[in-house]
Amino acid sequence: MRFKRAVRAVVVATLASILVACGGGEQAQQPIAFPHNIHAGDNHIPCLYCHSSADKSIDAGIPAVSVCAGCHFPGGVPLIAADKPEVQKVLAYWRAGQPIPWVRIHRLPDYVHFPHMMHIHAGLQCQECHGPVQDEKQVTQFASLRMGWCISCHRKKDVRTDCFVCHH
Repeated sequence: MRFKRAVRAVVVATLASILVACGGGEQAQQPIAFPHNIHAGDNHIPCLYCHSSADKSIDAGIPAVSVCAGCHFPGGVPLIAADKPEVQKVLAYWRAGQPIPWVRIHRLPDYVHFPHMMHIHAGLQCQECHGPVQDEKQVTQFASLRMGWCISCHRKKDVRTDCFVCHH
């Protein structure tokens, strides 16, 4: 009986930590107000241009400041929207040789294994998990990213749902 109570307590604590770690819809104060609606929406820049490791790695990756500089300051010359305050912030990071300290929006607990590249190679579009970022001025967590949400997607797509798919 004590064993069952102990197991139940561990399960409840784990679920509570998942709820805290995977809250949806939160907004983070970013160091630069990056408008996805302009870049991915109006200008049709593909997700993989900035998040270039998503199809090769577990992580999608956060773009290096040099990716921003390649368009906004080609050859070191401020060119695209160079007078805008947020682009000036990018220029300051680039000139200082410092990465932009972006705040992570989509977070999974450490015990969850989510390989971006496998999902991209399976044909999923980024928007299926991240929502219509091309329409958002500020990105928020679109989906709950909770286990039931993932399992539901796996079942719809007839993909394995045993524990070791995501937890290893």
